[in-house]
Amino acid sequence: MQYVRSREDAHEIVNDTFMAIWDKRDELIEGQSLKPLLYTIVRNKSLNWLKKKKIEITDMEMGFEVASDQVSAVDLLQAKETEVQIQLLISKLPPKCQQIFVLSRREYLSNKEIAAVLDISEKTVENQITIAIRFIRNNLQSPPKGQTVKMIFPWALAMLLN
Repeated sequence: MQYVRSREDAHEIVNDTFMAIWDKRDELIEGQSLKPLLYTIVRNKSLNWLKKKKIEITDMEMGFEVASDQVSAVDLLQAKETEVQIQLLISKLPPKCQQIFVLSRREYLSNKEIAAVLDISEKTVENQITIAIRFIRNNLQSPPKGQTVKMIFPWALAMLLN
């Protein structure tokens, strides 16, 4: 519901998620928590649904405009350039900070789960994520004055939003 804002669509996404888990049941490790996997699948399916339906993504930060129903070639190019910029900035992070940031924003693990996997404190995880976000925001090149990025790929948006 948080992503798609429709009870019927959310219900369908949840059903699809459980079907995906059922289809991959042989690959699951016994005793492994399903919560991170379920969250990741639901989130990805929701973002794919939004992309497919071209529904506006709201509550964006950093001055990004909401995507419109019509995406121009310029908008798509700007979005791709932003994606490349973000990837480059992530690669410039210190290795441990980069690892923590990717686990948080790409693998959708909670701070507690990251702390357990890396055998560090949750506070360290929080600090490293804050450092990474600050670094990306401070170094992400802004569009020319008077212009804003009208579209950003869902994975990149998810990484930057807190």
